[in-house]
Amino acid sequence: MIVHLNGWPGVGKQTIGRLVAETLAARFVHNHLLHDVAIVCAGFDDPGRWPLYEVVRSAAYAALTQHRPGEVLVMTNALVKASRRGEEAWAHVVDLAMTRASPLVPVVLDAEPDELCRRVESPERPGRKLADAQQLRELLAAGTLQRPDVAELIELDVTRLSAEDAARELVARLQALRQSGDLRPASHAHLRMR
Repeated sequence: MIVHLNGWPGVGKQTIGRLVAETLAARFVHNHLLHDVAIVCAGFDDPGRWPLYEVVRSAAYAALTQHRPGEVLVMTNALVKASRRGEEAWAHVVDLAMTRASPLVPVVLDAEPDELCRRVESPERPGRKLADAQQLRELLAAGTLQRPDVAELIELDVTRLSAEDAARELVARLQALRQSGDLRPASHAHLRMR
């Protein structure tokens, strides 16, 4: 199974994803693992960033196809509808799941805009992550998160949840999905958006 957490910067994808991965004994592949290589080596605004990112992503996904199909992967990203790059990124995730013959559970983590802005400006926010609330507000105004039109989509508002509570809720929903017997391997249906 692949669990893919999609959400705006500041929603807690990496923190929640890590907790979910630990609980499920899953491999955790967060978007910064791939993006940071390209940003550090090419530079954030360098035109070579995205071609380098694609090389890194392609190599990482090729390696992930070699792992046993039953291994659970927890992945993260911030994918927006009507964005060529976002649509391509999601298509790669769907292709990875189809190649592995794995179920794909898309998860959309959301929070109220003021809470997202508070979180991105937190001094505890690590690494090369977005830390400018105004930039975040511009992103929020310009796009909508991808929500694949599949029955197994999980949507979770984390505005008032700690990362631990959000992870517990998400794991409970994932376990319910697994126990339902309704999870099937990913298909092209995962490419349709609500």
